[in-house]
Amino acid sequence: MNNHIFKSNGIYLGFLRGDNYLFSRDGFYLGWIESGYAWDSNGQFCGQLTKIGQNSYILKNMYAVQPLPKKPKPVPLPLTSILEPQSNISPISLPFGLADGF
Repeated sequence: MNNHIFKSNGIYLGFLRGDNYLFSRDGFYLGWIESGYAWDSNGQFCGQLTKIGQNSYILKNMYAVQPLPKKPKPVPLPLTSILEPQSNISPISLPFGLADGF
């Protein structure tokens, strides 16, 4: 799976660093990925890391029982470099009940 994460409307959300920390396109810490699931910086569940075609998304099933919040992870060390921002992509249609996690 590539390191670039998009929203379903095609806008580039950010990137996943090798240690599974998620950052915005501008390098701000958003949260982390654990066992394929995304958590925001406060430990709230955000959805599942999902690949559709060649692109990755964080999608949340709005009708499923959500996991309990987790203890927030320590804020990672600041980035020494930011991945080159990706161009926005074509939007996708999500199945009923799925929504962007961030």
